[in-house]
Amino acid sequence: MLEAFLNDAASAYAASGNDVALSVADQLRQINVPVNWAVKGQIPNQQSLEQTLAARDCHSSARHLAVIANQLDWVKATKFRVLSPLFKGNYCFTRIIGPDSLIENNQFRFGVYLQDAKTVYPSHRHEAEELYLPVSGTALWQKDNAPFNKVTSGTLIHHLSYQPHATTTDETPMLAYWAWVGNLAMETYSYVNQ
Repeated sequence: MLEAFLNDAASAYAASGNDVALSVADQLRQINVPVNWAVKGQIPNQQSLEQTLAARDCHSSARHLAVIANQLDWVKATKFRVLSPLFKGNYCFTRIIGPDSLIENNQFRFGVYLQDAKTVYPSHRHEAEELYLPVSGTALWQKDNAPFNKVTSGTLIHHLSYQPHATTTDETPMLAYWAWVGNLAMETYSYVNQ
């Protein structure tokens, strides 16, 4: 089922036509999924995940995620830097492919990101180029110092290396795929204005 999910995510990325997304799609299709890949995961934001997967705008590529979600290793980011209460603990993510991930790979990172409703992900940056693909929920996204723009499910968001970016959700949570390419080191991640 994980292989089917990765193939669906690859098709969703490829549909954007973005060159970097096409490369990620090719890499997702080439991943060899181990036979015993599952972990006993616990989804910290279970209610938000269920809400996004049941939403009318949920992208068809997420259909297998509902089946495998509790077999993934989700991280509720409460242990990271001191953050606003509007962010800390109000999101979680899973690293499926990449260094220190469910499937080890040093070429790219791929996972799923879940942000609760009424949550602000503050402006941050990192060396890796990043591709977000929201698959459920509408959020406001910002690049550099530009105004926040509403982005709907199925719209690819491409952040360049070290480009500041932020995300805000309103009344509904947001579910998205994310991928990093280039320098995958987490040490390059930093918040803007902190």
